[in-house]
Amino acid sequence: MSALGVVLIVIGVIALAGWVYFMTWLSDKTRIIKNFEKQQEAVLKIATPGDAKIIEVGASDTDGDVNVALRLEVTPQFGDSFNAITVWAIEPMHVAEIQIGKSIPVKFVDIPAFNSKEKTKCIYPDVAWAKQYSPREEFTEESMKTVMYRYK
Repeated sequence: MSALGVVLIVIGVIALAGWVYFMTWLSDKTRIIKNFEKQQEAVLKIATPGDAKIIEVGASDTDGDVNVALRLEVTPQFGDSFNAITVWAIEPMHVAEIQIGKSIPVKFVDIPAFNSKEKTKCIYPDVAWAKQYSPREEFTEESMKTVMYRYK
């Protein structure tokens, strides 16, 4: 067998291995996204509805959607209002919907935060053009200054 033949076989084997690895990686990412969407649907079924008035628009980042930090005054259907910081992923066409003073329908639920025994209020936008950026993230004053895409 010529040297060219050996090189072509080696390149073919490497390309095949790379393709198999990529397809496995893609399959894992798709499964993670589907599981996340199922979990979010289940949480939203038990979440408390309300309205959120935008008090402050903080830092933003982009990863296709526009990830924006928001300080909200949340008014539940029943109960007292409270302030919360959250980060939502907004479809680019709807960024103009995010304005100080504007109210947006929301749902919220207390869930365990990452690496904590404490629960945090997770504020989900109840509109089709936005979604919760990271449901179990505990957003703080620092989130208002810097939004870093978690999975870059």
